[in-house]
Amino acid sequence: MRPEESRELTARLEKAAIRLLKLDIYRKPDDLARRFGLPVPVVRYWWRNVEDQTKEPVPDRDLTPKQAKMIRKASQVLDSWEKVKRYRPECGARLSNGKRCKMSVVIRQPEGWDMGALADRCRMHGGASRRVRKKKKDTEDE
Repeated sequence: MRPEESRELTARLEKAAIRLLKLDIYRKPDDLARRFGLPVPVVRYWWRNVEDQTKEPVPDRDLTPKQAKMIRKASQVLDSWEKVKRYRPECGARLSNGKRCKMSVVIRQPEGWDMGALADRCRMHGGASRRVRKKKKDTEDE
C-alpha cells in the first residue's frame, strides 16, 4: 500500500468516526474505538482536534432516511477497517531470491497515524522501525 492510499484510508476512518460521535451514536471516543478495533488514543486525538464538538443526539425513531444512510455508511467504513492480517496488503519488498515479500504490512503506532494507519512495509522490512535514519554527511564541506 502506497503512503497516499494509507492516508486516504485514515482520512475516511477519521471522517466516519467523527460523524458517528457527532450524531451521538457512541457516547465516548473510547466506546467507538473498542467497537471497531481502532487504537483508542487515535480516536481520542481525532475527537480532541474537532473544532465543534457539539453533539446532535437524534432518537432512533426520529431518524430521517438521510441520517440513517449516513450512519450506515459510516459504520460500514469503520467495519471495513481490519486489524486481521490476511485483509491487509502485501509488503512487496524484494527478497534475496528475487521474489517479493508476501507478509502483511504493519499497522503503525498511534503516534504515527498522521502519516497513515498502515505502513508500506511489513515489520521485517522496516514498516514499524523506530530508528532514526541518518543522512549521509558530505565530505566536501570539510
